[in-house]
Amino acid sequence: MGRRSRTDKETARKERKRVKALVEEAFTHFSKNEVYEEQFIKYFKARGMSKEEADRLWIDAHAMDIITIGVRPIFREDDPLNILGHVTIFRLSEKEDKILDTMK
Repeated sequence: MGRRSRTDKETARKERKRVKALVEEAFTHFSKNEVYEEQFIKYFKARGMSKEEADRLWIDAHAMDIITIGVRPIFREDDPLNILGHVTIFRLSEKEDKILDTMK
């Protein structure tokens, strides 16, 4: 397996920085540590991206460990065992790490 050239590393760093800036912009817009997948896609569609481009963005962000992905069940308040569905949630990885560090 060959070594990556300096320009490849620089290109990868620049791409990670670009993806991170875009993703953090969405989290800042919603002023939350968690953003629903639907909110994320709607935000970037309003900024001119297609759904496929927004999907590619969160996939890349997850692959780069910028965000973590989770699922939260949707249930009725009066019957929490009756799960009606679920929503996909994105969390910024670094914020999650900072929260865990403060709990130690």
